[in-house]
Amino acid sequence: MTDAKALAALDAATVDVAFTASERKDVLTVPVAALLALAEGGYGVQVVDGGSARIAAVQTGLFASGRVEVTGDGLTEGATVGMPS
Repeated sequence: MTDAKALAALDAATVDVAFTASERKDVLTVPVAALLALAEGGYGVQVVDGGSARIAAVQTGLFASGRVEVTGDGLTEGATVGMPS
């Protein structure tokens, strides 16, 4: 609205506000539920390759929309991660 007089009677309104606190591009992400707490501390993910699986230690970054940024040795784009049941 550009008419200030039309806004004069408005004393309350519902609005939705969204903002981005931080953003990173070209990172690997996994579902937060895929994170495993490691006995030695930190986190890992189960990397599934064909009929075998291994646990890879990861460092976490940003968390958003149920996903988490991860980095770690042997992680590649398109890798399949296991999900705890």
